[in-house]
Amino acid sequence: MRFLGLRVEDHDSNITYTDGTKVKYLSTERYYGIKHHGYGNTWQWEDILNHWDLTIDDVDAIAVISDQVEFDKRELYREIDLGLPCRCFAVDHHWAHVLSQWPVGIPYTNYVFDGYGSNERSHSLFVNSELGVEYNVNKHGSIGIEMAKVGATLGLKDVTPDGLDLAGKVMGLAAYGLIDREYFDKMCCYPLSRIKQIWNYDSWDRKWDNDFDINWLRTVHEVTSRKLADLLVGMENDVYSTDTVGFTGGVAQNCVFVGEAIRCGAKLNTIPHANDCGLSLGAVEFLRQHFHEEEFDSTGFPFWQDDEGTEEVSDDTIVTMAEEIAAGNIVGWYQGHGELGPRALGNRSILCNPRIKNMKDTLNSRVKHREHFRPFGASVLDEDVREHFVGVSQPIPWMNASFQCKDESLSAVTHVDGSCRIQTVSGDGQYARLLRAYKELTGSSVILNTSLNLGGKPICSKHWEAKELFSKTNMDFLAIGNDVLHK
Repeated sequence: MRFLGLRVEDHDSNITYTDGTKVKYLSTERYYGIKHHGYGNTWQWEDILNHWDLTIDDVDAIAVISDQVEFDKRELYREIDLGLPCRCFAVDHHWAHVLSQWPVGIPYTNYVFDGYGSNERSHSLFVNSELGVEYNVNKHGSIGIEMAKVGATLGLKDVTPDGLDLAGKVMGLAAYGLIDREYFDKMCCYPLSRIKQIWNYDSWDRKWDNDFDINWLRTVHEVTSRKLADLLVGMENDVYSTDTVGFTGGVAQNCVFVGEAIRCGAKLNTIPHANDCGLSLGAVEFLRQHFHEEEFDSTGFPFWQDDEGTEEVSDDTIVTMAEEIAAGNIVGWYQGHGELGPRALGNRSILCNPRIKNMKDTLNSRVKHREHFRPFGASVLDEDVREHFVGVSQPIPWMNASFQCKDESLSAVTHVDGSCRIQTVSGDGQYARLLRAYKELTGSSVILNTSLNLGGKPICSKHWEAKELFSKTNMDFLAIGNDVLHK
């Protein structure tokens, strides 16, 4: 059967089509070049079918994820009438997050922590495909929303009216504070179901003046991180303590939370598309299960963006670009098809030598123009990760977890608290070959890796977008397949 999964909302719309085996995926922000683009309707997505040379008659069933649909208690889907010539379903937002893990396998136990989902739900626990615990945004609060509120209070920049990027910026800013142990212990008395109380600045009694106290932010962020770790490790419920657990939703993009949970012993199943950009993948998996079809082919995951690809890069290009990175140049790297999710994983990246003095500031001033407090991440070969970072007990292929850096020379990717958001790379793909070539030159496989985009813009998905970025910035080199541009 042929299925269509739709995330239609005012932000982060995405579409997945399957012909029964193969998957086509498109994030509309990459297609239209508008960060966090959303349709906000249930008909404009047909433009994408035209782009794929499909019509609605080519589709046997559609599943839609929209927060405008209200579900009955414990109801995870319902059949709806969209006036289309095929069966249509609405699927619960958090359930779609869980199902979107299918390319890497769906665990028995799954936690979803989101800003906002169906029925105003902020957190859900699913055990054996059944909805168990659920928290409500209004009653219990939402980690994502509370963090975004702090960002808005501080006046942090955001290209969206809903503050969709603020929580991530607050995560980076929190590291600049100090943990108040007395207040930490006080806030730890609150369960996660009272996240509003944990993130209540009015209860902070260390205020010396009217300025915002960064120490409060560091303390409550650390409290939240520790309590999530306890939950994911299984300390709050020993039944699940020995199992691999799924951790999805927008909050699962917080690399501090993920890293702390792993450091504390959690066995996490994570995905690069944990936020809403993966919901259409969950939608088609719902349809597959509902109609008892065979499993989809996950070959090539996570490089599934339906964008302008490239030819296979040659060894000569890889060696040349490794030499330029080692020499201290800033290299744009556009290869294959784009990654799922918001993080660059080696196909749409800007790469630098993290051991060059002041490289972080150089990259920011010449290309990225981000806030000074936001750190850059690093890629490293899987076999080398423990040489440079502490507490890494499982592969981190999606650059979604932070660990303490024990290599002081990696200054460009080491945050103010000594941590680094990492991506472990294995296999013999194009990016792994680049890291190995770089290691042969420098003795280390650690490379600064940030997304191939300007602030406020989506990751490049067309050759001309990458060339425009190259022309408008002081990037030194850009490799699109084997086509290398330089200044």
